[in-house]
Amino acid sequence: MLRVERNLVTLLVFSFVVKFLFFVLGAESVRTGFPLPISEAWRDYAYAYVPMVQAFRSGYLPYRDFFHAYPPLFLYVLALFYFPSHFWSMALPLVVSDALTVIPVYLIGKRLSGERKAFLVSLAFALAPINLFYVDCLWLNPPLTTLFLLISVHCLLEGSYDTSAITIAVSIGFKQTSLLALPVMLLFAAKRTPRKRVLRYFVIVACVCFALSVPYILLEPRRYLYSIFRVPISAFGELPENYFQLGFTNPSGSGTMETATMAWYELKWMKYAPLNAPASLPLPIFVFLLPETFSDMYPKADLALKVLLLTAYGVLLYKTHRRGYVQDRDFIKGVLYSLLILFTFNPAYKYYVAGATPLLVLFGQRRGDLIAFGVFNAALLAAPRLLTPYLLLLLLGWLLRFQLGKMLGAPKIRLQLEF
Repeated sequence: MLRVERNLVTLLVFSFVVKFLFFVLGAESVRTGFPLPISEAWRDYAYAYVPMVQAFRSGYLPYRDFFHAYPPLFLYVLALFYFPSHFWSMALPLVVSDALTVIPVYLIGKRLSGERKAFLVSLAFALAPINLFYVDCLWLNPPLTTLFLLISVHCLLEGSYDTSAITIAVSIGFKQTSLLALPVMLLFAAKRTPRKRVLRYFVIVACVCFALSVPYILLEPRRYLYSIFRVPISAFGELPENYFQLGFTNPSGSGTMETATMAWYELKWMKYAPLNAPASLPLPIFVFLLPETFSDMYPKADLALKVLLLTAYGVLLYKTHRRGYVQDRDFIKGVLYSLLILFTFNPAYKYYVAGATPLLVLFGQRRGDLIAFGVFNAALLAAPRLLTPYLLLLLLGWLLRFQLGKMLGAPKIRLQLEF
C-alpha cells in the first residue's frame, strides 16, 4: 500500500507539472495572439465556451434561449470558474481533471497487469500528445467526462456499484458520449451481480441524469433532446431569432470566404459540409474519388454510415452478452470499443480522441505498445482532418486484428506488439 501511494503521488506531481506547462503555453498563445503551428487548433474556448458562459450568467437559459451542444453540467462547472479578469480561469477544471485522470488509469492498470506496468502506462498517458495539445493547451471539452468515466469503470471493477452508477451519470452529465459506455457497463455488472442490483444501477443512473437535466427537460424537452441527441428540430416550432448565434462569437473575417484562393478540393468539400465541420468516412471519398454527379448520393452514404454505427455497436453488445464471464480486460476493451466505434462511424473532430486515450493506453503491455501509442498520437495530430476517421478505422482494425483473422479464416500469427 505504501508503494502504491508513493507511485500515485509521483504520478500526480509529474502529471500536474507536465500539463500545467502546456496550460501556460496555451495561455501565452492566447495572450500574445501567437498561432499554434498544428492543424485542428480550434479556438472553441474563446469563441464558444466563454460567450456561452457569459450568456448563461446574463440570465439566458441554455436550450431555451440559445443552443448548447452538451448536457448542462459542463456549463455549470465552467460558469463556476468564470472570472472576467482572468481569461484562463475556465480552463482550470479542464486541465486539472485531465491531470487527475492519471489516478484511475493507474488503479485500473494495476488491477490488469501489476504495479510496474500500471506506472509505465500512467506515465505514457500523462505524456499523451493528443491530450497535451487539445486539452491542456487548447482547453477543449473531453477531460471532465473522461475523468468520471474512468472513475466509474474503476468502481465497477472493484464492486462499488452505487458509486459507479453515480459517477457514470455525472460523466454523461458533462458530455453525452459516455452514454455509449453505459450498456457495456450494465452487461458487465449483469455478469457479476444479481439482476436486482443491475436494475438498481440503471435506476440510479437514470435518476441522476434526470436530476442534472432539470429544469430544461421540463421547460423545453424538445430543444433539450435536440441538443443532446440531435433529434430533428423541424418539428420543434419557431426558435428565437438568435438561437444559434447567442453563446457563440465568430472570429473576425469568418463570415466571408474568398473562394478564389481555395484549392479545388476545398471548393468541392464545401458542397458536402462546412470546412470547419467534423470529418466522416464518406467525405474524402466524395471529395477525392467521386465526380460531382454523385453528390446526391452523399446523404445516402451518411445514412448507411449511421446504420453501420448501430450495427457495429450492436455486435459489440451481443458479443459482450454472449460471454459467460467477462474478464476485466475484456470489459475495458468493450468500453474503449464503444467510444472508438462512435468516433469512427460518426462525424468527429480529432480532439474527441482525447476521451479514449486513457483507455487505449491501458493495453500497452510492452515497450513497443507504448511506442505505438505515441506514434498513433503523433499521426493523429499531423494528419489532415479528412483522414481522421480512417486513422481510427486502422486503429480499430489493429485492436481487432486477431478476431478479424479468425473471422476471415487467416492462420494465427504471433506478433510482439499486442494491445
